[in-house]
This record gives sequence, structure tokens and C-alpha cells, in this order.
Amino acid sequence: MSEHKRVLLIGLDGATWRLLEPLMARGWMPNLARLRAQGAWGVLESTIPPVTAPAWTTLQTGVLPGKHGILDFSQYVPGQYHTRLANSTDIPLPTIWQLVSNAGRRVISVNVPMTFPLRPVDGVAVGGIETPSLRSSFIYPHDLREQFLHANPDYQILVPQTEFNLHGLDRFLERSTTVERARMSAFLYLVDEVAPDWSLAMVHVQSTDIVQHAVYGWLDPSDTRFSSENYARIAQFYQAVDEGLARLVAQLMDERTLLVVLSDHGHGPEYKKVNMNLYLLQAGLQQVRGQGRARGPAFWLRGTMKWLLRLDRWNLNKALLPHRIRRRVGDRLVQDHTVDWERTTAYMINGWANAFVYVNVKGREPRGVVAQTEYDQVRTRVAEALSQLADPATGEPIAAQILCREEVFAGPYLDHMPDLVVVPKSGYEFTASVFQDSDEVVRPNRLGRDDMGSHTPDGIVLVAGSGVNSERLPQAHLVDLFPTVLAWLDIPIPAYSDGRVLQEAFVTPIRAVMDAAADVGQPTAPERQDYSPEEQRTMEERLRALGYM
Repeated sequence: MSEHKRVLLIGLDGATWRLLEPLMARGWMPNLARLRAQGAWGVLESTIPPVTAPAWTTLQTGVLPGKHGILDFSQYVPGQYHTRLANSTDIPLPTIWQLVSNAGRRVISVNVPMTFPLRPVDGVAVGGIETPSLRSSFIYPHDLREQFLHANPDYQILVPQTEFNLHGLDRFLERSTTVERARMSAFLYLVDEVAPDWSLAMVHVQSTDIVQHAVYGWLDPSDTRFSSENYARIAQFYQAVDEGLARLVAQLMDERTLLVVLSDHGHGPEYKKVNMNLYLLQAGLQQVRGQGRARGPAFWLRGTMKWLLRLDRWNLNKALLPHRIRRRVGDRLVQDHTVDWERTTAYMINGWANAFVYVNVKGREPRGVVAQTEYDQVRTRVAEALSQLADPATGEPIAAQILCREEVFAGPYLDHMPDLVVVPKSGYEFTASVFQDSDEVVRPNRLGRDDMGSHTPDGIVLVAGSGVNSERLPQAHLVDLFPTVLAWLDIPIPAYSDGRVLQEAFVTPIRAVMDAAADVGQPTAPERQDYSPEEQRTMEERLRALGYM
């Protein structure tokens, strides 16, 4: 019977029990509540950082970021002072979809982040958030494109948060609900018509994350910003998600199928933004050109940037400015013409849920100033300065943890990782912008709203099916699901996996076979596939709208 075992994965991006439990208690998500009462469930610890791109990559590869190298959609380019967009061709290891396919089983994945460009599998795959549009090669096999779109004419990739900013809550929720209902229908279409003999199938709900980014404060009954009137409107979206969950369970669950409902990270409040580069500037660890000098090009660029940021608060930049200007602002033009690298010790060019701080090392960075012999001493000094970063309104430190890279990122990509990682206390999010339209390091959000949300490490996991315990899981990590799924399917687990099989979820332990020959070594990613100029523009606008760039 082992060859007939199946796993159904349902991803609820950004879901946290902090929000789901009140929704279940108030009757908005009865199907999730029933499944949780029958299964094994708990908090699912995310990756560092708790961000979509590295977290879902960890699910797919079974390793933490130090081994797969992905930290965000905006990926640091070693030896340079800028980032580029990451995609699946940056993943250096076989994915779980490939491993299951190689074992002679069929797979289905729909909307899973970090799967585009799509890798060949035995089955079917539809790209996730980093898929530029439905005009791209969004489905594998590619010859399914017309058939899929004909059968699913309402299918969309996502509804951006700007829909809420520009058109209000009701339209935002209506469109988000429509998108996720269409996604469930498309998933079931693929199950019924394309790969009914699947062994591993996953559908991913992106809108839960986007809704929580937009209106977290109205959703959390314990939050001071809670709005009971808006709560009832937003809860209808979660009710629709719950109905989709029930639909999948009713049609796909049987004695041989293991159900796993999971999220990549949790969500919490975002009260304030912290401009890390401005803080480093004020701490004397960074310098900018034109500071205290004659009004040269850098001075005028800073003035222009302040004006553009004011437009950005109301999403007017997209309507009023040519894309070429929008893209150059905040990209390498800003970095190259404003930061005085020859006098800069530390800087941040990416990261937001956690701050990634790099030391400007001589020989490693193109214009580095810190000698290798001074690296440890300087990094300690930077860490001490970061520990002094405080909210002027409260006087309290903003950092919950300041971690050296070797404490977090074991693996072959250690040298590509930030020198320091700042994990903030609840309520804060970072920006790597060189400019602000004020001199405040800590300030309210871009839109002047305090009801927004940001990522936290506490995701969710729920395991249900025949032979599953009905109890709370005391400790589970996102990286544990990779070996747990493979063990259930009787497929060998690569020895390099960083996770463990969640045996406590099962009444009788399941058999786990290790593939000792699988070695992470020096992993090699597939040939890099960059986006076309049009796709690049689409993705940059999408990620900025989500706050990810």
C-alpha cells in the first residue's frame, strides 16, 4: 500500500494561530476548527528571516538558508552594493517536487512561492508570487497553458495591497476572495483532469498574507487598533478560505492521505518603520556624499528623493512618474551616487522583517575600508551601536536579538550572508532606503497608518488523517515538514536535510529512510534565468506594493 500514500499540503501564507483562533472561536472558520480538534497541531517556527522566499525554499529543499542561500526576493549580490530579484533558478538543491517525481510519483503544485521558472516534474506546476504574469510560462508542462486558462478563466496570481490603499477595504476583500476561490477551483481541476494519480499535491493561498499586511490591527482582538466593525467584514474573507479548505478535504481526503495545513511564518503588528541606514549615518558608521559640502549632484538627488517618497506614500509615483525614474530611485543610482563608500563602515541594502547589516570589508566589497584583521573588532563595534538603537518615544531598544551570521547561517552560503542580523521587537519593521523625507530614524508607516502588519516567526502547522495523534505538537519547525512528507511517502530523506520527522504527530512512528549518499557539498544552482525587462518591471512593482523591496 505504500506506493498509494499521498500528502495534501495547503499553505496559508502568513497564517498565525493568534488570528485564526479568534476566528475559529467566533464561528468564522468551523472547518479548520474541526480539523484541529481531530489532528496534531502547533506553532511552526519559521526561518531567519521569517520571510516568504527563504521560508518556502526551506520547505521545498529541507535545508535552512545557510544551505540554500535565499534570504528574500531582493537578493544580495556578493561583492556588489546592490540586489537582484531572486527566483527558483537561485535554488541550488533538488526540490521536494523533483525528489517525489524521481521516485516515480506524480506531483501537483499551485501558486507555491519560489517555483518560477518552473522546473520539470512528473505532474503539473503553476507558478507562485514571483511569476510575472499569466503571459509568461506560468504552468508546466507549458502545453497545458491554453487548456488551463480556458478551464479557469478567472485565475489570477494575486491581488496587491495597493488595491486596498487605492480602492478601499470592500473592493480589496472582494477581489482577494474571488482570487482564492478561483485558485481552489483551478487546483481541483488539475487534480481531476490532469494528474488524478498524484502522490504529493499542494495549493498555496497568498491572500492571507496580503490581507494581514494591510489590516492586521483590525484583525487581532488583543490589538489596541482592533475594529469590530471592520473585523466582521474581513472575517468573511477567512470564511471563504475555510470553505475552500472544506471543499478540498471533502473531495481529496481518504485513509491513505495525510493532510498538512501550514504557513511559512506568522504575522504581528507593524507600528513603525526603522531606517537603518539613517541610523548608521547618525552613529558615524556610514557617510553620504555632499554632506556638509557644496550643493553638488548628491544634494539635489537627496532633494528629489524626498519629493518622490512623498508621492510614494499615496501610491502616486506609479501614476505620475515614468517607470525608468521609479526603478532608478532606490536602486544602484541612489547607492552609487549618495553613499560615500570610502568612508562607510556598515550598511544595509536589503532586509525588512529582519535587518541585514553588512560590514564594508576591504577585498570583499568593491570599495571596502575595513581590513580583514579588524573585522571582528569592527563588527563588535557595529553590534554595540545597533544595541543602542532605541525608539525615541519610549526609550526602549528596538532589537530583540543581534545575531552574528555564523550563529544563524551554517552551510556553504555563509560567506554570502549579512555580517549581522537584527531581529526586532514586536511592532517594528526595517527599511534599507538611503533616504527619508525626514531625519527621523523611527517613524510611522509609509501611509501614516498604524494598523498594518509584519512578519513574525510563529507560523502554523496542522496534521490530520488516519493514524495521526489528536494533540498539540510541542515543538515544530518549518524545515521539519520536508522529511516528514518524504517519510510518509516512503521516499528516502537526503542526509543533508536540516529537519527531523515529526514522529509525535503519529500514533505509530512512521518509517524514515535516510539517503546517505545525498550530500549538500558545494551545491550548484541551475543555470540562472533572469526576467525579461518587462517581467522585471512587473515584479519590482509587485514586490514594492507588498513592502518586500
